[in-house]
Amino acid sequence: MSWALVLLLLLAVARLRRRLELVARAEHELRGPLAAVALAAESIRRGRQVDLEAELLRARLALDDLTAARRGRRAHAPRADLERVVRSSAEAWGASLDWRAGTVSSDARAAQAVGNLLANAAEHGDGDAVVRVEIVNRKRPPVAVPVRVAERGRGLGIAAAAARDAGGRLALDSDDREFRATLDLPLRG
Repeated sequence: MSWALVLLLLLAVARLRRRLELVARAEHELRGPLAAVALAAESIRRGRQVDLEAELLRARLALDDLTAARRGRRAHAPRADLERVVRSSAEAWGASLDWRAGTVSSDARAAQAVGNLLANAAEHGDGDAVVRVEIVNRKRPPVAVPVRVAERGRGLGIAAAAARDAGGRLALDSDDREFRATLDLPLRG
């Protein structure tokens, strides 16, 4: 067997692995919105109105990602109103929200980041989840903090990648009492 053939096989395996990872991420992103829809259905059954805009946006983006995964790519994410995305996602997952930022436009992948963080809080947390989005003006670029992703799931990794795709970053920190996820997204008018 020639080296060229071995190299071509290795390249084909790397491309296949990339596509399979993209498919796995898109599948994960379909499960999150479906779980939120199930929670919302229960809330609606109890007489409470629920806005599922963010979860439907996540599902559409996941379906687009599945289609793009055939070519080894991710789909282009449209622009979205960050407040509506965060408010809708917080409502779907039963989290409280105090929004004071006004109208902020962001990449729709922000819905993936917020949705994954809220799903993670609902699954692994104890008590109410609180969503806090901070917009901070820094004089110097922030020091990059590596995101530690649990080996068990894909949600935090997807949230970190979605934050990067939206031009921001996700920082994770925890102590013996609390887990904190800080989502920094750029302000776009």
